Amino acid sequence: MTGSMDVPGNSTTGNIPDAFVRYLTDVAGHEKASVAVASLSSLPCTSIRVNPSKFAGADNAGYRYRPVPWSRFGAILENRPVFTLDPYFHAGAYYVQDISSMFIGHAFSAILGDSGLGGCPLKILDLCAAPGGKTTDLASRMPEGSLLVANEVIRQRVGTLRDNVMIWGSPDVAVTCGDPSRFGKHLVDFFDFVIVDAPCSGEGMFRKDPSALGQWSEDTVSLCSARQKRILADVWPALKPGGVLIYSTCTYNRYENGDNIAWMKSSFGAESVPVRCPEAENAGAIPDEHGGMLFIYGVTEGEGQYCAAVRKPEGAFAAYPEKKAGYVPVKGFLEKAFDRKMFSLRNADGEAVEVLPENLCGMLPYIRQAVPVLSAGVIAGSMRGKDFVPDASLALSSAYERDFYPRMPVDRETALRFLAKENIFLSGYPKGYLAVEYGGLPIGFVKNIGARMNNLHPSSRRIRMDIKLRNDE
Repeated sequence: MTGSMDVPGNSTTGNIPDAFVRYLTDVAGHEKASVAVASLSSLPCTSIRVNPSKFAGADNAGYRYRPVPWSRFGAILENRPVFTLDPYFHAGAYYVQDISSMFIGHAFSAILGDSGLGGCPLKILDLCAAPGGKTTDLASRMPEGSLLVANEVIRQRVGTLRDNVMIWGSPDVAVTCGDPSRFGKHLVDFFDFVIVDAPCSGEGMFRKDPSALGQWSEDTVSLCSARQKRILADVWPALKPGGVLIYSTCTYNRYENGDNIAWMKSSFGAESVPVRCPEAENAGAIPDEHGGMLFIYGVTEGEGQYCAAVRKPEGAFAAYPEKKAGYVPVKGFLEKAFDRKMFSLRNADGEAVEVLPENLCGMLPYIRQAVPVLSAGVIAGSMRGKDFVPDASLALSSAYERDFYPRMPVDRETALRFLAKENIFLSGYPKGYLAVEYGGLPIGFVKNIGARMNNLHPSSRRIRMDIKLRNDE
């Protein structure tokens, strides 16, 4: 029978299985394992990652913070505000993300810099992408002209991923919902980078999500390890020879982490790509023999995370010439809505709903043959009779030309009322569609019909919290 140990002062988590402590001690040593277990009674830190296409830095959000050592976009906040009541959050100005999780973005940038690929357009797959933290980080870091496929196999989670991608505003992302085997079967040698944030036993989430502790067992670890190997084997053919696979989990044990790296090396001939980071090591992260990095709560400030990378051996690979399959440059009325050349499936003014950058539409037919595509590029709007109705995703896109529709700046109270999908009205504006802005950032559209303004904010994204509440100061 598996024993357990008490966590001092922690009535939420109760007893910790001895097997978990043994696994943790195996990878971190007795001293650091003891610190981690004791830290289960403490609160996680709160951190955000700024969207560089919308904010210059965390100062713009008005929060007091410290920088994250391994993320130039990251900020550790002094207090946890009510993010739901911050219009900047709904504008996609930042993403709420744990600092340990931000290391995957750092690893991607570091490998790009070392490989000399930093200026080359890339094809990138984020295989297990929901809810979107790593996807939005990669979108901010990838070279211009790149394509990012954000995939989530669990259909119940893919809607949240799609919303977060749309709110972030990168036009170079396609959101898909497919099994890993579909990529390996239909997109052989397609991707330069594959990021696998694998489903795991969740040991690194015990502090943040105490329910994960009750679901943990040695059998769960074994099942997760086997499932991770299946996922890696399924997607490996989709990685181009010479390409890099970044592997991560939010757990600690070697069976789901380092042993899987060793397995890829022995099974596929993969080569380790070290992701060393002096700033992370100085903050307590633990390097392993495979060039990976392990973040442990209590030892480091964030939650639990493991990250390592491997490279596929060089060799001949399949070519994928662009085939736009009916996509033509956007012309006429809608052309002026974007600050770059965009493409759509139809050439008539205003009819395009899905509007794509050239790099995306040239590869999208291949992706559609492999997996269902839920969204790609920018959802510009829809036709209602002869009227083109702009979609909120157009306003939130970093490709949106800010002066396409007249701007309507609003204060915080009005912005929250708009985001709660309440009726708002400001006099002195022309009839027609207006872009609602808060702090210089678009958050959506209204249609001014004279006596009132129709609120076009999506019902699925409306604030349901009492907007009279205020953020913590």
